[in-house]
Amino acid sequence: MEKNAIIAFVLSMAVFGAYFLFFSPKETPGPAKDQTAKAISEQKQAPTVLSPPAAETKAPPAVKPEAPKPHGRDIVVKTRLFEAVFSEDGAALKSHKLKAYKEKLVVKDLKEMIRADQPASFPLQLEWIKKSQPEFAEARFTADKGALLLSPEQPEGTVTFRWTSSQGLTVIKTYTLSNDSYRIDLDIQVINHTSQPLDDNLALVLENRFPPSSDNSGAFQGALRLIDGKYKETALAKFEKEEVLTGKIRWGALADTYFMGAIVPLETQQTVSLKVFKPAPEFLKMTFVGSPWTLAPQEEKRIKYALYFGPRDTKILQPLGLDLEKAVNFGFFDIVSKPLLWVLRFFNGFLNNYGWSIIILTILVKILFWPLTHKSYKSMKDMQKLQPKIAKLREKYKDNREKLNQETMALYKTYKVNPLGGCLPMVIQIPVFFALYSLLGYAIELRHAPFFLWINDLSAPDRLSIGIPIPYVGDGIPVLTLLMGASMFIQQKMTPTTGDPTQAKIMMFLPVIFTFMFINFAAGLVLYWLVNNVLSIGQQYYINKYAN
Repeated sequence: MEKNAIIAFVLSMAVFGAYFLFFSPKETPGPAKDQTAKAISEQKQAPTVLSPPAAETKAPPAVKPEAPKPHGRDIVVKTRLFEAVFSEDGAALKSHKLKAYKEKLVVKDLKEMIRADQPASFPLQLEWIKKSQPEFAEARFTADKGALLLSPEQPEGTVTFRWTSSQGLTVIKTYTLSNDSYRIDLDIQVINHTSQPLDDNLALVLENRFPPSSDNSGAFQGALRLIDGKYKETALAKFEKEEVLTGKIRWGALADTYFMGAIVPLETQQTVSLKVFKPAPEFLKMTFVGSPWTLAPQEEKRIKYALYFGPRDTKILQPLGLDLEKAVNFGFFDIVSKPLLWVLRFFNGFLNNYGWSIIILTILVKILFWPLTHKSYKSMKDMQKLQPKIAKLREKYKDNREKLNQETMALYKTYKVNPLGGCLPMVIQIPVFFALYSLLGYAIELRHAPFFLWINDLSAPDRLSIGIPIPYVGDGIPVLTLLMGASMFIQQKMTPTTGDPTQAKIMMFLPVIFTFMFINFAAGLVLYWLVNNVLSIGQQYYINKYAN
């Protein structure tokens, strides 16, 4: 039993460590230092060398600096769900703000989905892979309107951009938007009015910047893909070289924990490969490379995409019919997390408070596992009663290990005690715990969701502000976490031990370790753990008092 407890402890720490290693946010490297300042400094420090007088020469005429090219117009689109700004520079998306979500809880700014600040980095631009149209690199499109306002009276509308090269190649991009959906449809039309055939691959680009974030929304930043029916996500920090993927490309997206921008090719074999790379430390670029074209003079071709810029919320994604709901993935125990999320939403529909919904869900899970935990606690208590007899056997057969094992197993059989009875019921509950861990740490439903008093965001660490910073903790006291640690200590004191002083001391360190681990966890997860501990204390008290 002592070995089993120690093994369980070590395995728990290993699993937590692995979880943090693969799913916790990684610090992205900062930008390169300014080399220009360094060069100037070195130039100032260089010794002055006197040169012989040179023959008088006529100074060259001054070169007038070229004036910067003016940017194209901004086309503002407003719907019930978002405010988007398209630019005539590349007919790309310059800004996309979500009306139902804020950047941070304490500010009124709407959630901005586009972080690029230069036209060259705006998402939804087109590229010719073989560079057959060099002047397209600085294409200035012309929009058919200056603004679009959608409403219940005008639930749908389009914005069309047109560009024609000096040789006669025309590219038309038409965005179709709806007042009640985050989905945007993109129709791309290429007309070859030149005298030469067009032989190239047209690619659609999705690019975004992921600045370092101090809140929980930066827990994940990276790329999501669904190719050949398999979902994959890769964090920004793990991209070291260009990744080229082929197969049946259903969609690709750039995302953080709660939001994503996605492109979905709508035609079979429309996209032959997906390239993902990091052009700068804080940027990711995803290129959807189309199938090869041979477009004869006077011929035209059209391709279509569905676009999505919004929350990673299954209620919103599933009705779109684009398989984007698979972007809501809670990891290895996703199959368990999804039903728990449904139950959490169900309770919230009545309570309108996700904090109380977490408490009710915890009670429900505890009731479902009550027989297993009851059996586990009772088995540990029975093992505790046998410790004096086991100690005598160890003393009697200290030089004969084989005989000791035989007599110990006979003792278990006589008193009908299963030495693994205290561990196995707990092992069965591990998938549920990790499913809840992922759910409560990453579900968008808890983002900026208030509970009561000072807990106004269940997705952020719990802090009761006292006006002064605290080392390691920050501005405020982690009240829920401290209560959780105290409840864990009480539970540990009430749990039957096997009489080994070393093991008892090790186990008493667990509340301290878990308290430090949970300090920066989401308040919703800490709340679940606290309520679960309180219920376990009540169950343990009942067993200690009434179980024989």
